[in-house]
Amino acid sequence: MAPSSPVYSSPSRIRNFDLKVSTSDGLSPRRFSPMAFSPSSTSPRNHSSRQSFFPTKINLGLMTFLFIVLNVTVFFGINGMNIKMVLGLPRITSDDASPVTLRSNDSNDVVSFHDDDTLKIALFMTFPNSGTTYTTHLVRTVTGHNTATNYGPELNGNDGKSVPIFELSPEGPFWSYASDPRFSRPSGGYILTKTHCGGYCEICPPSKYIENPQIFLSNCLQSQYTDNINNSTIAKVQLGKYDKEMISKAVHLIRDPFDNIVARFHWELHKWKEQNQTKFLQQYPNNRDGFRSFCSDLREKFQKEEKKSMFFNDILSIAGDVPCYADFFRYIQWHNHAFTMAWDLAVPTLVFHYENYTINFDETKERLLRFLGMKENHPAPEFITGKIYRDFFTEDEVDAVTELFERLALRKTWFYTRHYFDD
Repeated sequence: MAPSSPVYSSPSRIRNFDLKVSTSDGLSPRRFSPMAFSPSSTSPRNHSSRQSFFPTKINLGLMTFLFIVLNVTVFFGINGMNIKMVLGLPRITSDDASPVTLRSNDSNDVVSFHDDDTLKIALFMTFPNSGTTYTTHLVRTVTGHNTATNYGPELNGNDGKSVPIFELSPEGPFWSYASDPRFSRPSGGYILTKTHCGGYCEICPPSKYIENPQIFLSNCLQSQYTDNINNSTIAKVQLGKYDKEMISKAVHLIRDPFDNIVARFHWELHKWKEQNQTKFLQQYPNNRDGFRSFCSDLREKFQKEEKKSMFFNDILSIAGDVPCYADFFRYIQWHNHAFTMAWDLAVPTLVFHYENYTINFDETKERLLRFLGMKENHPAPEFITGKIYRDFFTEDEVDAVTELFERLALRKTWFYTRHYFDD
């Protein structure tokens, strides 16, 4: 399936899996014990030999807690996971007066967008190639209203400049089709606003994609836009950032990881075709062999740096022979951070799977529109069910990816993805 197509689907492991509005709890690991945080552990550790190193008056419970914190810090520190999340502290909901934040450098003079009863932002968080294009196309088509994006240069106005939604926030978000007469600017509801956040680059070393929750949040709010600098006649691309207080809701889309990873390979082929990179197109044909060859070359290119990381060595021991194993890690890390961010921001979050379009299209569409506070005014665009790419992987490789998810996915991530691994 060509990645440039506006409709994608991956109905593998199709199930009647309901869409859910979540407060993003369940962020701690599913197994809570010191050994659970070490993939290489095969048996519980014996702590009796440690007793002589501590004064006898120290409470055993305190010692155990400190040992767990130390293990969590060492094991998850490289991946940047925050301890309050890993230890599964009480969830923060939208009813709490003082939500915990991952960022504390907010300005005191920021205008609160929550007080505005007209337009609000619903951040649309998607790992790339998981159904972003069709979902935004669906919302625009059936409502007749525009959507928004963090990536202004994709769809600028007639003057070549990105058009921000709010005058008070010139650095984004921006209207997706600012000059398209087919789409009006809504007068109310929540504007679906596209972002891929961070940590998703495919042809890059670990130093470019291993992120902690703070960096992930910052990347979710980062924008790109074009503007005239110093009255220049040439619009240049700029980087900006808007305030997290602008986010009132979130939509979190999930796709079958095996289909998602192969679709990302298809996107690389699409870019090479646009750039007339015939060498790469010949080297990596659009089939199973081309995908596996592409993944093999990525392993050869970046494994030297991966092996320098103690944390990544554990990943290599589990799934080092899986095609594009690093992309499966990026997938897990990305969804872990997305659930963490929604929990931290304490915003209502709609979580749904891309295969829901195949299972029950009308219900999926209606729930999405209802969550956004928008009405259906026009017929929906056709949804074309795509191919299944599970056969790009062997049974042993699928089992290895399953173990990787069981070890690294937060409870929330595992809850929403485990049906992809059921026999």
